[in-house]
Amino acid sequence: MANFIRQNEAAIVREWIEFARTRSPASDGMSKLALQDHVVDILKFVSADLESQQTPAEQFDKARGHGDKNGSFRQSAAEIHAALRLADGFDIDQMVSEYRALRASVVKQWTARAPLVEADVVDLTRFNEAIDQVVAETVAHYTTTINNSRNLFLGVLGHDLRNPLSAASMGARWIERS
Repeated sequence: MANFIRQNEAAIVREWIEFARTRSPASDGMSKLALQDHVVDILKFVSADLESQQTPAEQFDKARGHGDKNGSFRQSAAEIHAALRLADGFDIDQMVSEYRALRASVVKQWTARAPLVEADVVDLTRFNEAIDQVVAETVAHYTTTINNSRNLFLGVLGHDLRNPLSAASMGARWIERS
């Protein structure tokens, strides 16, 4: 499957872009390059992951979003994708739907090439685990960014409200005394 992804990268990317364009209104006015984003890097990670040796425990952990934290290439592609989609106005549902479409596109194109054999089931399982890992990292980065922004906003709001409230409180005490 790794070789299939590499050989059919252009067709997979084309379907990714076509699907990403449907994520309106966030995708309205986005260029082809912006819609493509980091899908090529993500596909490279998935291909390399398919060819790597993994124990059943590593596969289990990876499918649940607890993969190797030292894999900076994978993390950067997923995190950058999340950051760019957030900046472009994609909500989390729209962003995750891109991965669902990517999974469906690759599986559809791959299974259309020839009947599946037993070894293909292993590749398909590994592919799904790799996509699950990328989704988990993307969602984690997206939600962390949203939470940090919300906390910053609340901190600024609390600081800005403290001064007028202090002035009102002092004024009320002055009126009370006089």
